[in-house]
Amino acid sequence: MPLIPEEVINEIAARADLVEIVLGYVPGLKQAGSRWKGCCPFHQEKTPSFIVNPDSNTYHCFGCGVGGNVFKFVMAIENLDFPNAVQLLARKYNVLIPEPEPYRGERSGENEKSNYNLRERLFLLHEKLAAWYASWLKNNPDSKAAAYFRSREIDPVFAMRFQIGAAPDSWDAMMQWAHREGFTLDELKAAHLVSESKNNGGKYFDFFRNRLIFPIWNEQGRVVGFSARQIDKEQGGGKYVNSVESPIFKKGRILYGLNFARPDIPKKGSVILCEGQMDVIAMHTAGCTNAVAPQGTAFGDDQAAVLRRYTDTVLLATDADSAGMKAVLKDASILLPRGFHLKVVSFPGGKDPDELLHKSGAEAVRAAVDSATDFFDFLYRTAASEFDPGSPDGKTRIAARVLQYILLLDNEVARDSYLNWLADKLDVSAETLSVELRKAESSRRHEPLVERRPEPQGQGSQPKPAVKLPDSMTDPKLKVVLAELLRNILRYQVCAEKAARELPPDYLDEGPVSQAIMIELQAYLNNEWAQGPAQITRALATCPLDCSELFALLTEENPESVQSEGKEQSGSDKNKQENRQEIPLRIVEDCLNTVRRKYLQDQIARVRQMLHETPDGEERRALLKDFMELTHQLAIRRKSPGPAEARETATGGIG
Repeated sequence: MPLIPEEVINEIAARADLVEIVLGYVPGLKQAGSRWKGCCPFHQEKTPSFIVNPDSNTYHCFGCGVGGNVFKFVMAIENLDFPNAVQLLARKYNVLIPEPEPYRGERSGENEKSNYNLRERLFLLHEKLAAWYASWLKNNPDSKAAAYFRSREIDPVFAMRFQIGAAPDSWDAMMQWAHREGFTLDELKAAHLVSESKNNGGKYFDFFRNRLIFPIWNEQGRVVGFSARQIDKEQGGGKYVNSVESPIFKKGRILYGLNFARPDIPKKGSVILCEGQMDVIAMHTAGCTNAVAPQGTAFGDDQAAVLRRYTDTVLLATDADSAGMKAVLKDASILLPRGFHLKVVSFPGGKDPDELLHKSGAEAVRAAVDSATDFFDFLYRTAASEFDPGSPDGKTRIAARVLQYILLLDNEVARDSYLNWLADKLDVSAETLSVELRKAESSRRHEPLVERRPEPQGQGSQPKPAVKLPDSMTDPKLKVVLAELLRNILRYQVCAEKAARELPPDYLDEGPVSQAIMIELQAYLNNEWAQGPAQITRALATCPLDCSELFALLTEENPESVQSEGKEQSGSDKNKQENRQEIPLRIVEDCLNTVRRKYLQDQIARVRQMLHETPDGEERRALLKDFMELTHQLAIRRKSPGPAEARETATGGIG
């Protein structure tokens, strides 16, 4: 690619440890033999089917079919394009990328290079601006912002950790600072840090003014935006003003405080979902360092998917008012279908964690978290406070409210358990509630309780390639044959030797599996057969075609390496190994015959077309000779069985 040199990409691929990367997003990943296994971060599952193979540095989910290398994983999990995924990995593994030219806002900003440069400039701008806001608050103790900050009694240690700052009561102080730092007006506009005057076109002023500033970090700990708290009710505007979405800030995917909470969520076995920044800071101050909050928008599906990578238990910590109750129910409607176990945290003597912290101290906050109530028990008690559980009408209304959330459970054991629990509470039969549940489920098909948003088409989504697909992706039989050929040359060096000796390169098409075969065979010829899988992974890093089946092959465990690991082979072991290799060699032989037949068929079709277009003469006679020779070779090849038949014959019909 034009921006990042190929040797830099190769260096990153060589240094990057996919297991280490995935563990940062899938804490439950466990070693299973020579591979690692866990629940897929890209779809909801309870039985682990997500496999990482450290030998090939590839991953594959046998549940949803996604797979790839370290670049594709980062692109998918972070919703990044390829250049930015490379940049993220380069920082992590200390690989130097040539310094990009500064973004100047020219027309070329629409292309890949300018997008990459702009994102990096915006990251740098936000990082420096967060430090400037924090410095301004510290250096201006007599300002209104500083007075308000002191009134909130935020622990200085946590104020520093969360980098709380303040925006001056000025129209252009930030713009002047930014220009001194070398940032352009175009960059400030791209970050939505300035607003244009409605009365004076072309005149800009600071977006944040006279407010307490909370930097917003992404999951990886990079500042991507700001949330600004009103300090004077008469200054106008909302209580909170948040950054507008930009090339680096997608509020629907951000959870405030997740960069700090990431290490502690798996340790504590749960995440605390709060309403806002001050609640998160109060929770962390009290020692509840697994607290996060949605940023600038209501909690949504994308944020739930992020949390699912860390835990299956969520503690809902919302304000003790009607709005807080609505938030609990809305969050539950998103989390329950994803298999989360939910609890609700109540704050006695305070409406939120920040108020409880200042009234009763850190121990009271921790005690509230420790005494969190099961969501369905909380739901029942809330409904029972509105309706009389001793009256028929009250039982009916309470049951209707609770059943609509039991309906969201995808686990039949959980459904049945909560139905029995609710039956005991209401003193009715579980069978009666089951009938009502089925009625609710039937009506829900026509009018869903939770409106699902369409999947986002962000930077991470891959467009279908506007190229002619290779034969191996359109011919089902050839697809199977090439996959079987690759599987065996990856597992058995003797098979790679045979294929390297007998398979001409021009017999293969340009598909990903064909490319992988040639890379593995070249690795064998270079005495690097064992390094072939890693070379394939690096070589196909930017392949625009669907490589999911290829990565599934690369992720498979090699039975030969498992059996021979750490053992010296005796004479009998070598004989057994040779016997085990007989079947793969026969399969490879038949795969090669099928590939040859396909090649001959294509050549015959090509020559036949040329014969139609060539008049009588010497050239036509030469083509006829070629045609006869090719058809003769094909007739010979057709006597050989295909790989599927060979596998069945060689294994006695056992798969």
